[in-house]
Amino acid sequence: MSNSAKRQLSSTNLNWRLPEIQSSINSYPKFIASAIAAFVATAIGLMLSFIVIMAIWLFAAHGNESTIQVVRACAIAWQATNLVTVSIGTTPISLLPWGFVFIPAVVIWKTMFWAVKSSQPQTGLQFWLTALFYSVTYGALSGLISLVSSTDGLSTDYFQAAGFSAVLALIVCSAVVLNCAPSPNLLFAKLPNDFVTGLKPGLVAFLVFWLLSSLLTASTLIFRWNEIKTVSGLMAPNSLDQIFLTLLSISYLPTLITWTSSYILGASIYLGGDALVNTTVVTPGALPAFPLLSILPSEVMPWAKYLIAVPIIVGCLLYFFIPRENWKAQGDSLPIALSRTIRIREFIRISAALLVISSLTWLFADFSSGSLGISYLAYFGPNPTEVALQSVKIFGLAALVTLLLPRMILSVLFWWTNRPKSPKSTP
Repeated sequence: MSNSAKRQLSSTNLNWRLPEIQSSINSYPKFIASAIAAFVATAIGLMLSFIVIMAIWLFAAHGNESTIQVVRACAIAWQATNLVTVSIGTTPISLLPWGFVFIPAVVIWKTMFWAVKSSQPQTGLQFWLTALFYSVTYGALSGLISLVSSTDGLSTDYFQAAGFSAVLALIVCSAVVLNCAPSPNLLFAKLPNDFVTGLKPGLVAFLVFWLLSSLLTASTLIFRWNEIKTVSGLMAPNSLDQIFLTLLSISYLPTLITWTSSYILGASIYLGGDALVNTTVVTPGALPAFPLLSILPSEVMPWAKYLIAVPIIVGCLLYFFIPRENWKAQGDSLPIALSRTIRIREFIRISAALLVISSLTWLFADFSSGSLGISYLAYFGPNPTEVALQSVKIFGLAALVTLLLPRMILSVLFWWTNRPKSPKSTP
């Protein structure tokens, strides 16, 4: 049995899709190739951050900062793109523009592919070791940069810098490994087939809901454009400042879309202290002068309660996304007929889809919430757990009702038409 298992594993490893060897890429052992790739990714990220921050410092309004201070600020800004909390003095800023996270993600993706081309791993274990060592090295470099660049006025926690950067790198590197794997379902090979079947429909349903939230966010931005323009004019009086403010606003768009999706689900958006915004209560309180915060409603909208129809519709669509079993009404009695309206396999698929939706909802909400300061700026954004539970409740109920209601009606009709006829009494 053990020899057979080894032969099967060896056969599977031969099916890994290796990138083509390029003459311009030197061959290195996997650990050295991973270290070089992680170092290059860090250098590219720092260089891009340096270009942007230096441009802001040179052309926009600035104080009497030294060049060393600006270089350290560039390193801190690069760590912020890795979602590392930045502290200005003793004030933590954790609500970061996570739209910028695609920059280190793309750089990690490209350099990880270089590491694979250079080391040419032959087995699944070698692929995962390459990804793991890349992530550890990338995280260690981020922690080292945090130690070097942090000052009393601007700093990051080096443990958090190393941990967050390593996790980001591991996620992207895992995507590279799966891209080269014999099957994209490599991570789910040992899970029940019905559970795996429900993962993709859950992802599709989440993307549909995210798209609808994006459209609502865009329409709100257009409707409140004059307010946004006024606040932008106060914050950025000249054209160069407006360019940099526009870039910052674009990077915060995923945050606003997540806030919109939370609002649609009926979850609260907390704005520090007791201030919050949802479909039934609007108490925004004092908000910082940031243009995109102008889209928050200042009062309860009369049509807000109808927005719940959006996730309900997506939940109904989830029913059609999930592969279903062949079903027909049957049973000798009404209880038996009703008990056969759902198959356990369908319930497992819906549960898997809801797990994907709630996990992504929680993750996006976590990225889109955090601190903008202290006191009434201590926490901004939705509560991730609250939003995730709302998504499970609404999407799950909508999908189950769409599945069960027609079958229950058909089961009752089947029982009614096939019930035993009572003999007619004769006079």
